[in-house]
Amino acid sequence: MTIDEFLSALEIELLDRYNRYQKMYKEIACKIRQSQVSSLEHEAFHINFSVLKEAIFQIKMDINILSMRRGNLIGEMRMSEGKIAGIVTYRLAKAQIIHIHRKCNVCSEKCFLRLNNLIAVSVGLDYIHKKYTELPEGIRKELFYTIKQRHVNQETLGLVFDTLLLHRP
Repeated sequence: MTIDEFLSALEIELLDRYNRYQKMYKEIACKIRQSQVSSLEHEAFHINFSVLKEAIFQIKMDINILSMRRGNLIGEMRMSEGKIAGIVTYRLAKAQIIHIHRKCNVCSEKCFLRLNNLIAVSVGLDYIHKKYTELPEGIRKELFYTIKQRHVNQETLGLVFDTLLLHRP
């Protein structure tokens, strides 16, 4: 598989996974109204698809650069699943893809406060065949804190995902 074929397939996979996660979160229960979020009189959150497409473009560009920079140093694709997951998570988390409705923003429960990062981490974990719920709570909290509050880049997240790939609960 060429890098262009890989990137084309990855784009389709990322759009599919992102769509699946956002649909899943629209089916959760509103803690205040005790009904599904999708049944509210307003859309609790929406996806800015142009920002999502730009994030995917950045992901593809980062993977291309990583591939060129490494040459023939590391395996056939020259990069690990963890490195790709790190790039995916970083770009999705840094882009402001999800916009919360103002009524949900002022709600006392803040159901979607970390949704952008939650989906980003979940999509990255999917790439290494891990589930968010499989990670110990402390690791989940540290990962969110680091992405939100500290300087982190794609390479560092790639090492984290490579380590998580080896982690057996």
